[in-house]
Amino acid sequence: MDVANNQVVEFLENQRFFTAMCIGKKGNRYHLLTHLGREMNLPETRFLHVSPQRIKTATRNEYLQELRSIFAKRDILKTAINIPELWELVRDDREIWSPTELTGLAFNVEDIGPDHEAAVIRAVIDEHVHFKFRDGMIAVQTAENVGRLLEQKMLEKERLERLSAGLGWLNTIWGDAKDKLLYDAKDPDISYWVEAIKDFCIKGEESGYAAEVKGLFKQAGLNRPMVPFYTLVKTGIWGEDENLELYRFDIKADFPRSVINHAMELARSTLDTKGLRDLTETCIFTIDGPETTDIDDALSFERCGNGLELGIHITNFGAKIDPGSPVFEEALSRATSIYLPDLTIPMIPDILSSNAFSLNKNEPRAALSFFVKLDKNGTILETNIERTLIRVSNRMSYEDADSEIEKGGIFSEAYQLARMLQSARIEKGALPLPIPELVIRFDSEKGVMIKLTNPGPARFLVAEYMILANRIAAEFLRDNFIPALYRSQPPPREQIISGAETDIKANFRQRRLISKGGLVKKPEAHHGLGLAAYTTVTSPLRRGLDLLMQQQLDSFLRCGSPLHDIEGLEKMSATLQHGLAAASAIKQTRMRYFVLKHMEGRINMPLDAWILDTGPHKVVAVLSDYLMPVELPKRPGSTYSMDQDIKINIKKVNARENILKVDWCNGTRH
Repeated sequence: MDVANNQVVEFLENQRFFTAMCIGKKGNRYHLLTHLGREMNLPETRFLHVSPQRIKTATRNEYLQELRSIFAKRDILKTAINIPELWELVRDDREIWSPTELTGLAFNVEDIGPDHEAAVIRAVIDEHVHFKFRDGMIAVQTAENVGRLLEQKMLEKERLERLSAGLGWLNTIWGDAKDKLLYDAKDPDISYWVEAIKDFCIKGEESGYAAEVKGLFKQAGLNRPMVPFYTLVKTGIWGEDENLELYRFDIKADFPRSVINHAMELARSTLDTKGLRDLTETCIFTIDGPETTDIDDALSFERCGNGLELGIHITNFGAKIDPGSPVFEEALSRATSIYLPDLTIPMIPDILSSNAFSLNKNEPRAALSFFVKLDKNGTILETNIERTLIRVSNRMSYEDADSEIEKGGIFSEAYQLARMLQSARIEKGALPLPIPELVIRFDSEKGVMIKLTNPGPARFLVAEYMILANRIAAEFLRDNFIPALYRSQPPPREQIISGAETDIKANFRQRRLISKGGLVKKPEAHHGLGLAAYTTVTSPLRRGLDLLMQQQLDSFLRCGSPLHDIEGLEKMSATLQHGLAAASAIKQTRMRYFVLKHMEGRINMPLDAWILDTGPHKVVAVLSDYLMPVELPKRPGSTYSMDQDIKINIKKVNARENILKVDWCNGTRH
C-alpha cells in the first residue's frame, strides 16, 4: 500500500521502536522524519504499523512535538497490556491473528484507535514469548514453545545478573579499594565465576566456559592473557606457582577415603612369616637420600670364594595387596609416584609407602630377595630369587656409602663389580649416556635455586644392582613362562658414540637419537641397557609395573602359579601407560616452569651455551647451566660448528606463560 505524506508509521531500528511521519518518497523508499528529529529512508517492508491518521501541516518543531506525543502515548498503552493473559484467552482459538483483532481483545474500551494497535505490536515484540509478529500478523506460540522461551528468558536474566556480579567482583579485585573482600564463597554468582575461570585456565579454548569468561574480562577491560589466572591468585584461591598440569591430567595428591581406609587396614595387619627364609641376622642396609621415606630396596654383600654374593632385597608389598582392592586399583590408576621439585604425589598412601612397607631400620619386613654370585671379573655364576624375612640394620646416605667405597673393602669390591657389569652390558650395545642431573631447590630468601650434580659411586652402584635384579626377574619370568610385561627399546635411530662415552656434549647429542621404549607382553631386546629381556620389579611402592611383576614372582614362588593372566596384564598395561604418560608430561612441564622462573632473574645476563645442531636458518644450542636446548637465529655470513662454545642473552622469559626468548650476546665469536 502507498503511504501518504504526513502519515504516521512505526518501525524498529537496533531493537528500538521509532514513530515517524512520511515526508516524501523516492523510488520504493519513503523519506521519514522520526520522533527524535532524524530523517531516514526506508522501504515499506520495514514498517511494523501504518496509521491511517495524518499529522496536519505545521512547522518542523510542531511535527516533532506531535510525533513524540504519539510515541509516548503508545508506550503508556503498551504497559497496560497483559500479554500472558491475552495468550491464555486466544491460545485454543486459532494460530494467526491480525493486530486489529488482538487489539480489540487486549483493551476493554470502546474508543480503540491506531495507537492501541501499535501498542499491541510493541508489547508482542518486546515480550517475544507468547506471540510472534511476522509479516504484519501475530502468531500464537504453542504451549511447548512458550515454556521453552520462558526458560530461555529466565536463563538469560540469570546470565545478565551473574555477569553484573562478576564485573563488580573483578572491579573489587583489580580496583584500588582497600579492605576489600576478594572472595565470598557463599555468593553463588561469584562461586560460579571462580569455577568457570578455573576451568578456562586449565582447559583454555576447550573449556565450555571459554567464551563466557573471555567476555567477562573483555567487558571489565582486563584483556591481558594471564589476567584470569592472576585473578585467582589475587583472591588466594590459587598460588602463584599453581600447578595447572595436575588439574589438566586430573592428578590428585590426596587419596579417596576408601583407599585411605584400606591402607589403614593393611598397615594394621600382622606380618605373616610362614614360608619366608629368615635373614633377620644378615647385615642388610639401605642407601638413599636423607629425604627419602619410601624405601623399597636394600642390599647385602657377602664374600663368596673369590667373588661376592649380592643380595638385592625388595619390600614384598605385592604379596599383601589383592587385585581389585581399593589400594591396588588406585596404584594401577596412578601408575607411578610423581616427584616434582615442590611436591611429591605418592602412588600409594604414605602410611604404606613410608611406614608399614618401607624398609625402615630395625623393622622386620617381608621381602623378595635376589641373590647373585659374581666372580672377581663380574661374571654371573648363579642367581636365585627367594621370599624372605629381613631386618635393615643400617640406613646409609649416598655420602656414607661413597665414603665406604673410598675406604676399600667389600663396598669397594661391590662397586668395582658394578662397573664390570655395566662394561659387559656396554659390550652388548648398552648406551648409559650419563649427563649431570638438574636439581631444583627452594630458598626462602633466594627463591628457586638450580644446580647440576653428577651421581657419585654409591648412586651408580645402587642403579647398576637394581638393573641386575630387574634383569634376573625378567629372565626368571621368561624361562618359567610366567605371564609378564617387559620393557623394550629398539636400537637408536643413529649411534654416534660408543657406550663408554662420558663427554656431556656427545651424550646429549646421542640422547636426541634414542628410540622410544615400550611395554610389551613378550621379552624383546632393551638396546639402551644391552639386555635381551628386561622388566622392573625393584620399586613396588613407587611404580605400578614393579608391583604387578612382584606379584607374579611372589605368587609363582609361593604356590607355583602366577596371580595375573596375560589378558589381565594387557588391560592393566594400557592403564599403566596412560598414567605414566601423564606423570611424564607433568614432571617435564613442572621442571621447565621452575627453570624458567630461575631464568627470570637472569634477563640480559650472558650465559654459557654450546651448539648442539645447526639448520638452514636456526642454531640449536644448549644452556650449560640448565642443559636446556634453545633456538637462535643464524646470522648472515656467520659459520657455526658442532660443540662450539657460545654466549647468549635471555631477552624475554615468563615461566607462567612458558615463554623463553634468547639471542646472541654482542661480541660472541661465530
